[in-house]
Amino acid sequence: MRCCDYHAGMLKTLVEFQRVGKTGDGAGGFTDAWAPLSGAPTRAHIKALSGGERYASERVEATAKLRVTVRYFDGLTESDVIVFSGKRHNIRFINNVELKNRWFVIDVDAGVAPE
Repeated sequence: MRCCDYHAGMLKTLVEFQRVGKTGDGAGGFTDAWAPLSGAPTRAHIKALSGGERYASERVEATAKLRVTVRYFDGLTESDVIVFSGKRHNIRFINNVELKNRWFVIDVDAGVAPE
């Protein structure tokens, strides 16, 4: 019995999952730094859901909502980010498809700085 309509042939876009961590700054303090998540998939299927513009700080910013499909892996949270096409994208929702630990369908916001 098939879980869903996802298959490996869909996974064409190179991605990297990152998590923020504390790194020593050499002066006795710490700074935040993004580092790759080990064991995370490196290929994904990306689908655009919507796009638009918003006016903020006296300028127009483009925004987009995307859906990213990857193979399941342990430890992903909404505080992590996905990097592809040279840009960091905020994770808004992680769906473990049918709770079968085979696929993640992840909704992300593009054009937004990580929190």
